[in-house]
Amino acid sequence: MAATRRGFIGGAALAAAAAVAPGAAIAQPRASGKASGPFLLTTWDFGPGANEEGWPVLASGGSSLDAVERAINYVELLPDEYWVGYGGVPNEVGETTLDATMFWGPTHDFGGVGCLKRVKRAISVARKVMEETQHSLIVGDDATRFAARMGFAETSLTNLRSQEAWEKWAAKGVRTDAFDPEPFDKDRLRGHDTVGSIAVDAQGNLCVGCSTNGREFKIPGRVGDSPVPGAGAYGDQEVGGAVATGNGDVMMRFLPTYHTVELMRQGMPPHLAAQTALKRITDKGYKFGGGIAAIAVDGTHGGAQEGWDDAGFSYSVRRASGNEKIWVSPKPA
Repeated sequence: MAATRRGFIGGAALAAAAAVAPGAAIAQPRASGKASGPFLLTTWDFGPGANEEGWPVLASGGSSLDAVERAINYVELLPDEYWVGYGGVPNEVGETTLDATMFWGPTHDFGGVGCLKRVKRAISVARKVMEETQHSLIVGDDATRFAARMGFAETSLTNLRSQEAWEKWAAKGVRTDAFDPEPFDKDRLRGHDTVGSIAVDAQGNLCVGCSTNGREFKIPGRVGDSPVPGAGAYGDQEVGGAVATGNGDVMMRFLPTYHTVELMRQGMPPHLAAQTALKRITDKGYKFGGGIAAIAVDGTHGGAQEGWDDAGFSYSVRRASGNEKIWVSPKPA
């Protein structure tokens, strides 16, 4: 199914990247040759399950839009996934809110929702913004009203795990760490898992999407990097796509997925492009945990991470030959 409205013109290509930071963790590139067939990439440990959910769409000749939506819906609806979708991290007042975005390569179209409340399938609402309106981003209670207008049911996003997590934190009587100083000395945030998916279908159409609950105990109304074009996700039909995860309050300031794709446009392999985009952030002195996974339209892929040395960062790629999980750094013990 093709997107139904206008696209927008992408920005000019960035200059070639600076040297890479020594010692940073990167996944080596994997080249698959030209147009080797459809593929679906999804981040983190839920990637294999999400890919298996979305792959039948591509295998039957369907659209990458449907494949990405189905893969991300799978993660959004997992009852025990704390960082994405239903039952996820609460904000400062105990409410779970969602951010999501979807890019459509052929028209360079985009739809996003931020601080969405009481609707489980945030990526599906983002798709409706993209396909049914001339807008690109709708946020907060108005995003929920839009979702209801599009036929989505409202329901609580809280489950026992998220409720207990908030009650335990609230009992401490401390304010959210969002008021802490900027992370120039060390990264104090807990790691978290934004789901990002990138697909190319049999017709060569690129789609990129991501969804998250964002930061734990965030200030109400906070919107992270996921629904910001070029921050949490970005794609270009002629180049490929990139998705990000990690400390979105820092990473969004640098549009790292846009940077990654533009470096790929200049001929840089995905793993090196991702690493260079992260280096741009650390060069400003930030200490943070974050990762980027990227894949070119020819199927060459790679990733990079900053921080998370004790946990690692992974993504998985599904092709007709099967699913492959890639650890960007050595798999933790």
